[in-house]
Amino acid sequence: MFRSITGRARAVALTVAALVSVPLLTGTASAAPVDLYAPYARAAAKVASDGTLLAAKNVASVTKPAGTTGQYCVKVSDPDIDDLKDAAIQATSNSTWATLIVFGQPTSTCGNAANTITVWSADRNSTTWTNSSFTVTVQ
Repeated sequence: MFRSITGRARAVALTVAALVSVPLLTGTASAAPVDLYAPYARAAAKVASDGTLLAAKNVASVTKPAGTTGQYCVKVSDPDIDDLKDAAIQATSNSTWATLIVFGQPTSTCGNAANTITVWSADRNSTTWTNSSFTVTVQ
C-alpha cells in the first residue's frame, strides 16, 4: 500500500515547489518586503541581486557589506531560532550562471553576527564574485 509522507519529506517537497514557482527576481522592489508564504519553513527570504529584501518570513533584514560584490548577510529574526548551527539552510540562486556558498555560523563577512546567514554568489563561468538574486530557507 501507500506509505505516509514524513514531515521532513513534506517540508522538502513544499520548499522545492515554492522555489520552482519563484520568478526571476530582477524587477523593481517595493520599499517594504511582502510576507512570504512558507508554512513549513522557520524562516525564508527572497532577495534581489542588489540586496533588497523582496519577501520575508522571520527575516529582519538583508545587507550587503560595503564595497563587496556577491556577498549578502541575511539576519534571521525567528525567536525560536537561537543558533543556526543546527538548522538546515537551503539557498537557491535565481540565475542559471551563479553558484551560491552559504554559511550558517557567524562569519567576518557579516561582522560575526549571531543568527545571520552569509551568502556568497559566484559566476560559475568566470569564478568571480557576482551579484545574484536568490531564495533562502531555514528548516
